[in-house]
Amino acid sequence: MTTNSNFKLMDIGLNLIDAQFEGHYHGKNQHPNDIKCVINRMLENDVEKCMLTTSCIKEYYHNLELCEKYENIVPNIGFTVGVHPCSSMDMVIEKKGDTNDDEKICELNLTKFEELKKIWKDLLENDSKHFMAFGEFGLDYDRLFHATKEVQLKVFEKQLEIVSSLTSNLNKKPPVFFLHMRSCGEELLDLLDKYSFNKDQVFIIHSFTDSLEIMNKIVSRDNFYVSFNNCSLRTEEGLENLKQCPLNKMFLETDAPWCAIRKTHPSYPLLSKALEENKDELNYKQLDYEILKKKKLMLDNYLIQDRHEPCELWKVYLLASVIKKCSYKEIVDSIWENCEKLF
Repeated sequence: MTTNSNFKLMDIGLNLIDAQFEGHYHGKNQHPNDIKCVINRMLENDVEKCMLTTSCIKEYYHNLELCEKYENIVPNIGFTVGVHPCSSMDMVIEKKGDTNDDEKICELNLTKFEELKKIWKDLLENDSKHFMAFGEFGLDYDRLFHATKEVQLKVFEKQLEIVSSLTSNLNKKPPVFFLHMRSCGEELLDLLDKYSFNKDQVFIIHSFTDSLEIMNKIVSRDNFYVSFNNCSLRTEEGLENLKQCPLNKMFLETDAPWCAIRKTHPSYPLLSKALEENKDELNYKQLDYEILKKKKLMLDNYLIQDRHEPCELWKVYLLASVIKKCSYKEIVDSIWENCEKLF
């Protein structure tokens, strides 16, 4: 097998600091850290750029360390910086309410927000080549057990307020917004409309899973884009979303180690058929990797069972080409053009 070196891919959603890439699963260590191997496999399979997702302040420091450690191997590696809605409780202080019951009041931890603001400000002033996006931030009403709507709204709006103050009059193109949008209807879009941002600000809705109606409202806006992964395509509605999304408004990602394709997804038979039909044309090395149990990490070319990797990004592109009824090359070239334009 040989690498398809004429193709260029970017994974805009990669969780490389996830514990699984350090060999930890459900609190147990099952194999050594294999991040360098994951990166090498990624490069072998046409992924030339990647953006590492940050969910909280602590993760920013980990992602910065990774980017500096591996930038000689992947020159086009970068990160997002922001607080995920499911990490919102990291940014508040819980206090007892005025009543005698167990109700607690959550107030913003302004010290934490000052730290976040300083990180953003320093990265902007130093023109950090690794700082690709603000985020991942937004709203997630599917997982309110992590943080209530009230807390998520407070934390998201405070971040928007700070970004607005830092970038509104910035005399250069600011990093994009990498947005999380789950079961919140148009509330996220309404919040964005409340604030003034740089005239060149770009917004990407990551791992889109909402309705076709909302997607059409997003892509009709200037400087707004939608990104899809396998989780976006696990329903018939998700397939239709990608089909209807204009190529010049689209990104693709893995969200690894999460969002692997499953046999229960309607996309699975489409991908299986496409792999068979394109087996001679798309000679990706990833197809030769052995699938290993977590405790059997001994080979150079392998994939860990049930752990998604960025080297599998090309399959998301292939699936997108089937859904949109266009060639693999057309999908790759179009989205690479979007990547070059924004990152």
